[in-house]
Amino acid sequence: MADSAPATSWHAHRWPLLAYLVLAGSRLPQPLHVAEAIALTRTDLALEDWLAFGYSPGYLLILNLWATATSSPLWLHTLGLATGLLALIMAPRVLRGLAGVHASTGAMWFLCCSPFIVDHLVRVTPSSLALLTMVGSTLCFLEFLRAGDNRWLAGWSATSLAALLLHGGLFVLPLLQSACMLIARERTHARQRQWWLAQILPLALFVSLFADPVERFLRSRIGDIAAPLEALEGLGRVSDGLNFPGTLATAALILFLLFSGLRAQQGNRRDPRRSLLWAGWLAPGAIWLLWLPYPFYALMAAPFLAAVVSAGIRTYPKWGRQVLWTAILFIYGWGHMTVLR
Repeated sequence: MADSAPATSWHAHRWPLLAYLVLAGSRLPQPLHVAEAIALTRTDLALEDWLAFGYSPGYLLILNLWATATSSPLWLHTLGLATGLLALIMAPRVLRGLAGVHASTGAMWFLCCSPFIVDHLVRVTPSSLALLTMVGSTLCFLEFLRAGDNRWLAGWSATSLAALLLHGGLFVLPLLQSACMLIARERTHARQRQWWLAQILPLALFVSLFADPVERFLRSRIGDIAAPLEALEGLGRVSDGLNFPGTLATAALILFLLFSGLRAQQGNRRDPRRSLLWAGWLAPGAIWLLWLPYPFYALMAAPFLAAVVSAGIRTYPKWGRQVLWTAILFIYGWGHMTVLR
């Protein structure tokens, strides 16, 4: 079934985007958290110190320029709101490429209304820019697979390089995309040569900036694995502000929806889009839950998770879909009320 014009436009997703604007806008006047204030003080470092320090030099440069107008929390939070909105405007095309047109609407509601996602996009952190580069990279990757146009591959290289200036951990996504190309090498034979040549620049930048820090980091953190209960609680943080039983109930619901979504996605496992859909939430999600609790890993997994969840909900009859979306709405609403109280 061909995509209709309204379905292929972000305009069709204006209501979840409007909901994001309302929810994110309600957080703009909140005072800066300690971590946000620390990030703001890092903008006073010199450019060479940004590169040596290793904390998102690209983000510090943008934040430094943004903060020249004023350092009020409302203005600083507006940067995250705007970049998060741009990422979400681009997201429907990615979600359609991963899970189909019909699943993209539910996935957008799942993304735009999540208290966890909204909260971290608005904060003074690199998270919103990380989501933007991740969505841009995935969009270019999917379009390159579809059309084979080298302009999309050039866009992929640009977004991958930009992501590395935010955090070396974002190199996980190019690794996953390359793994998908290997799995589907027979189906993507005509694209293989261009793809592997395009890996040279991102890999060279990653090695030059992060080879030594990654080696030291792995030696010191390789054994720091979260306990199973902590990982389950982390999965339930898709809605911030819940108590422990509520968080576990949310985690159980997400696991149920993941199982439903993966069951709905049974098909040709050599399709690189299918492989990316599975790996896109599993790898960064596992890193976040079990090892490194940095929010950008959760945000990297979020679009893929939303696509799987929405596709899973669509496998149930109408009354079942209503029950599941009502449960998600209740959890989200409770989380927002708790955070904003």
